[in-house]
Amino acid sequence: MTNEAKSVLETALAEERKASRFYSNLALQMEDRGARIKFEVMSAIEQKHYEILFSWYQEKFNQAPFVREPVELKIVRPETPAKTISFGDAIKVIMETEWRAYEFYKKAVENSTDANDRKIFQSLAEMEKAHFEQFRTEYNYTTEKIIRFASEDIPWMMEVC
Repeated sequence: MTNEAKSVLETALAEERKASRFYSNLALQMEDRGARIKFEVMSAIEQKHYEILFSWYQEKFNQAPFVREPVELKIVRPETPAKTISFGDAIKVIMETEWRAYEFYKKAVENSTDANDRKIFQSLAEMEKAHFEQFRTEYNYTTEKIIRFASEDIPWMMEVC
């Protein structure tokens, strides 16, 4: 593994830890139990990504990584949201960050020369893309303006004699 690939791995570790904290903080703000659980699950998933990368790093380099906060130049900021935003706007920011994570891992796959490295990066890319798709679906549901909701289609809408 080259120094460039080691740097990619260290950046990924920092970003996965940051993502876990991000979702955990969102969960704490949710009054709705379902939304809170969704973000708690996402926090746990991102933490699992971190643990996979941490273990992989230890195995490859026979030492624990020093995980630092991402260097400012490596941070790609999506549209900066206000300190308080709507749930739909938060989902848009989340979609963009999940897509950027997907692109990060896809680039790591393309640049890696080691088959095992590519396999792990590909797996993480697919997970991040799945997160993007999940939130895109949710965003579409929360922003849909009109749906067909005819009374004749609703089950058990009959008069009981």
